[in-house]
Amino acid sequence: MRLRNSSTIAFLILIGVSTAAADTRVLEEVIVTANKQAESLQEVAVTVNAFSSADILEAGLYDATDLAVMTPALNINVNTSPFNARFTLRGVGTAQTDPALEPSVGLFVDGIYIARTGLGMSDLTDIERIEVLQGPQGTLYGKNTNAGAISVVTKLPNLDSSEGFFEASAGNYGMGRVTASASGPVSDNVAYRLSGSLHQRDGYFENDVGDDLNDSDDWNIQGKLLWDTFDRLSVVLSASHIERETSCCGADVIQGDAVNDGLVARGLSADQNDPYDYDIAPGIESEFDMESDLVSLTLDYDLGWADLTSITAWNDYEYNVAFDVDRSQLDVMSLVDDEFAGDSFSQELRLAASIGDSVDYQLGVFYYEQTTERGGTGEPFFYLGEDFIEIASQQDLGFDFPIGFIAQPGDNLLGHFIQDTETLAFFGQATWHLSESWRLTGGLRWTDEEKESDLFSQTNSTAPSDALLGTSFLDSVSTPIDATLKRSVDNTDWLLRVAYTPSTDIMLFASAATGTKSGGFNSVNGTAEDREFDDEETLTYELGLKSTLFESRLRLNATAFYSVIDEFQAQQQLESGLGSFVSNDSEVETSGLDLQFEAVPLPNLTLSGGLLYMHKYEVTDGPNEGLELPFTAELSANLAATWVFPLKEGVVYWRTDYSYMDDHSTNVAAAENLRDSDFDDRNLLNMRLGWRNDSWDLSLWGKNLTDDEYATQTVEPLAVSGMDAFFLAEPLTYGATLRYQM
Repeated sequence: MRLRNSSTIAFLILIGVSTAAADTRVLEEVIVTANKQAESLQEVAVTVNAFSSADILEAGLYDATDLAVMTPALNINVNTSPFNARFTLRGVGTAQTDPALEPSVGLFVDGIYIARTGLGMSDLTDIERIEVLQGPQGTLYGKNTNAGAISVVTKLPNLDSSEGFFEASAGNYGMGRVTASASGPVSDNVAYRLSGSLHQRDGYFENDVGDDLNDSDDWNIQGKLLWDTFDRLSVVLSASHIERETSCCGADVIQGDAVNDGLVARGLSADQNDPYDYDIAPGIESEFDMESDLVSLTLDYDLGWADLTSITAWNDYEYNVAFDVDRSQLDVMSLVDDEFAGDSFSQELRLAASIGDSVDYQLGVFYYEQTTERGGTGEPFFYLGEDFIEIASQQDLGFDFPIGFIAQPGDNLLGHFIQDTETLAFFGQATWHLSESWRLTGGLRWTDEEKESDLFSQTNSTAPSDALLGTSFLDSVSTPIDATLKRSVDNTDWLLRVAYTPSTDIMLFASAATGTKSGGFNSVNGTAEDREFDDEETLTYELGLKSTLFESRLRLNATAFYSVIDEFQAQQQLESGLGSFVSNDSEVETSGLDLQFEAVPLPNLTLSGGLLYMHKYEVTDGPNEGLELPFTAELSANLAATWVFPLKEGVVYWRTDYSYMDDHSTNVAAAENLRDSDFDDRNLLNMRLGWRNDSWDLSLWGKNLTDDEYATQTVEPLAVSGMDAFFLAEPLTYGATLRYQM
């Protein structure tokens, strides 16, 4: 399988090369802002996957998971909540299952740092460009980009003329989506842009006892106001609001014998224990409700000798989660009304200038405040149910006494976590043009960060052990604590890069760069003394090639990389299968090759794709030495082909996307706990067939057309019931879209 797929991609590249000479059409130049200034993709010595607004429309990119399908180095999955989304690049990333955890892949919207990855999981609306930057971006982008960064750039208001679009889609599972945008001038130097979307869909997990799970009921709206003096100053005021309501996140399961026997004894149906049939029967409804607001002010001022940019932003969100922990009709354990909230303020000032024709530089300062919170209502959010004793007593939990001694139905957990973070950073980056062919880039960023965490958790139990010994089973789920913990750290990240351009069509580069991921405190588990985990530090070396060949008919880019991650923030489940714990007891090494291409072998055919070969992706020191990183395959690839044919004052187009991911672990468990069921592969085929002209676009589309059944994540079995959960990717979906462009 591995050789066959990679050979196919190589063969198609060769087709593009061999037939390019007969083509008069060329590839358009791609402009990116990876270095926080507009540059040609082929002149930026950074590994970047770039997607334009045309790419987004043609491929049907509506959310972040679609983006991952088209980027071999990027993997995205969720488990108990969309807010816990795990973004990994080249195998490195973290699920923010604990609000204290920071991401490894930084998310930026219009230059604004979005600290909670889950805020990027809503529908993409009115996007100008998306850039996926691979490797540490610590100098220009700051902390929590040690694996890379995703930069989303939304469209600006149009000062020249009125424009807009209206798009409506319908599909299976009762899917309906409406997206609209309007923009135009208000006066000679003021323009507006207003856009939004509404998305509804029934769930694709068939629930035998209630509403189907993994449905969608989301909407968002964004407004922008541009004031341009046509002289030196440009001001953009932006505001957005997002609301999400879904029954995410369903999981298919294999239930233990005790649960299935208990179901039959109550006259209920035993689980079929087919973890890929999308057929479930949880005892309580799953729920995820979120609201988020983002307001920003961006100023660009031409000083004459330099460009000054100021980005001020405020972000606020809140969400709550509920789901059946044991995922059965029995009342074993449940999580209800688990409430989270947060807000942030950021300010960045950046100066970009040149010294003659030989040096370009940027200097900047960044300030950031963030508050994250869980609980605070004074009400419990985790409960042991009426059937807990019956089911748990049939499991081997390693106790020498009856489970009823340490646990009783109604036992519960309540807690309150609130963490304040304050970050201040100074940074600079400069490029020396040593000659027409050589340039040298260096960068430095110093960051000071302070965190203060108020931690409170309490277990309430009527078990005999609690009365006699002051402890109960729930103390193994969350360690009781009432403490205020503080940490203050500073760090320096750096970049050194050399680029050589032997001709206008080829660039070679070599770089070394560092990145840092913030440490913090485990909010749920550990004593006060061992709650803290340290910063994670990454050092990456890269050798790269960027080439534009055959008179701009083939673009071929490649990067070889090697990374060492010290103090790796290992994130693993507790032995009970409930909750996770983060520690710095590991060192990780990754290495591999990233290949990207785009070609126009025929006047009516465009090919694009990529391949990620991971030579090494394992823990090289610590308790899990030798363990390969989860959610990472030796080989991942994608291939896209677009055919276009003239028809009736327009064109017919046929877009096909194929994504492949070799066998890989879908579980963060330690090596000795991994099973065959914790490994899966991915073969996705998406297609879109449509007709369009300057005003109209009508298309039929399908995603996962082969109905490939695979788990994006698995977890360790729930110790108290034997339940084994499989979080499955979306099955086959299809529909039609009509778009009117004004």
